[in-house]
Formats: sequence, C-alpha cells, structure tokens
Amino acid sequence: MRSFCLPTAATLVMGVCALDASAADPRPREAQRAAVLSVLHAPHPNVDAAKLARIGPDVQAILVETATGKSGPAAVRMRALGWLQYYPNATSRAVLVGAIAHPESPEALRVALAALANGFGAEALPHLQAHLHHRDALVREAAAHALGHLDDRRVRPLLEAQLEREPSLTVRDAMVSALQRIATRERSR
Repeated sequence: MRSFCLPTAATLVMGVCALDASAADPRPREAQRAAVLSVLHAPHPNVDAAKLARIGPDVQAILVETATGKSGPAAVRMRALGWLQYYPNATSRAVLVGAIAHPESPEALRVALAALANGFGAEALPHLQAHLHHRDALVREAAAHALGHLDDRRVRPLLEAQLEREPSLTVRDAMVSALQRIATRERSR
C-alpha cells in the first residue's frame, strides 16, 4: 500500500513527504502537477534537482508547460523557466534558447540567461556574450553575473574587454564580481 502525503510546499521543499520509490507505481501526472505548482507558488522554495526528481518523472514537462504558458502569474512562469536548469537536455535547452530569442519580458530574459549558464555551462557562452551588448543594463548585468559562473577560458578576456566599454556602473560591478569569481576559481586549481 502506498503512503500518501499532501503535496504542500513545506513537505516538498523539505523532503518530508514519503514518496513511493517504486518505478512501477509513479505518482499520477495531476498529483505531480499539483506538487510542482505548490512549490512554484511557495514564497521561498529551496529546490534542487534531487528535490524536483522526488516529485515524479513528469516534472520537466510540467515546468516547460508552465514556463511557456501564457496564463498564471508571471513570477511563477519565471521560476519554472529558471528551474529548467536542473534538466540539462535538449528540451530544456530549446525552451531556454527560445525564451532568450523571444523573451516575454526583460525579467524572463535574465532568468533564461542564468538558467542556461547554470544548466549548460560553456554552451551558454554565445548567448551570454551577445547579451553583454543588450540595450537594457539589467540584462547586461545578468549576462555578466552568469558569465562568472562559467568555467571557460574565453570568459575572462571577454569580460575584461567589455568592462572598458561598459557605461553602467552596476554592470561594471557585475563584471568585476564575475572576474573575481573567475580569479578565485583559477587560484584554487
């Protein structure tokens, strides 16, 4: 007999809910959807790939549907978009690249850039590099922060060159922070 636990944000985020580990008896998709939406709507969810995986096998599809849908709160759609970083595969990459190419808002663009960098590493470099020249300083700032998380030898010279031309103090600060992160990583090798 399966144990049942209501999919509240607290039980999902803290991992308290005892889920049946049997692959033969996964949670129904609607129960997974309810659990994912509960966490997406939580005020300060603490999620990672393992916590999302415990919800069930359909989480990525539910996140894609939520992120690409036009209904519901924009903050929930942005959170779903960001959580695609935990599914570094072709589907998530396509959704994130699509959100970068045709963002619904500057916030969606910033979230997609960060998720692409976090989930796909150096594969994100061309997208991040292109957005260092975006007209919106907040987007340039997000691209600079995300670049600092990439472990790729091409990032340092790119940031150093752009730093000299960047007019926004906030973006320059993000670039300096990213360069410091890179220097710390290089010293620890």
